[in-house]
Amino acid sequence: MKKVIWATPLYKFLRHCDDSPLEKTILDCGAGGDDPLLRLFLESGYNTTGIEISDQPLNKARKFCEEHGLKLNIFKGDMKKLPFKDEAFSFVYSYNTLPLMSKKEVKMALRQIQQVVKPDGLCFINFVSEEDEGPADSYYEDNEPDQYFTDFLILYKEKRIILIGKERKQAYIDYIVQKKQGSPK
Repeated sequence: MKKVIWATPLYKFLRHCDDSPLEKTILDCGAGGDDPLLRLFLESGYNTTGIEISDQPLNKARKFCEEHGLKLNIFKGDMKKLPFKDEAFSFVYSYNTLPLMSKKEVKMALRQIQQVVKPDGLCFINFVSEEDEGPADSYYEDNEPDQYFTDFLILYKEKRIILIGKERKQAYIDYIVQKKQGSPK
C-alpha cells in the first residue's frame, strides 16, 4: 500500500533511524488521523506504537488500519503521561502535535519522551515558529526550543516556511535529536 506521505520531514527522520544500530521500535505521539504517518515506519520494518489523546482522530486511524489490514498499535493516550517503561523505544516522534499545547505542557511532554527513549535513541520534534500565521497555542523564536534538549545532541535543525496560496504562511522549526548516554530518564 506504499504511497507518499505528505509529512516530508519524517522521511529525513526515517533515514536517521535507519542508520541507527538500535532495534526498530518507534512511538508516534499524536498518531491519529485519516492516514496515520506511523505507517511509513511500519512499511519500513519498524515495530510501531502510537498514542492519540482525541477520540475522533483515534477512530479515524483505527478505521484506516482496519481498511488496510495494518497493525500500527495506536491507542488512546496522553504524551504528557506516557504509559510505557523507561527506555522502551529506540525512536520517538511528535509531528505537528506540540502546537496544540501550552509551553508548560510541551515541557511536560518532552520530559516524558526523554524518559521512554533509549540512550542514543532519536527523536523528531517540531515546533511552530513565531513567523507562522495560523492558530497555535504556542509559538517559538528560532532558538527557543533548544532549551528542551540539554540532555540530547541536536543532530538536525531546520526552519521550514510553507506558503499556502496568498492567504497564509505556516512556519515550523524541526529537530532531530539524539539522547545522550547517561542522561536522566
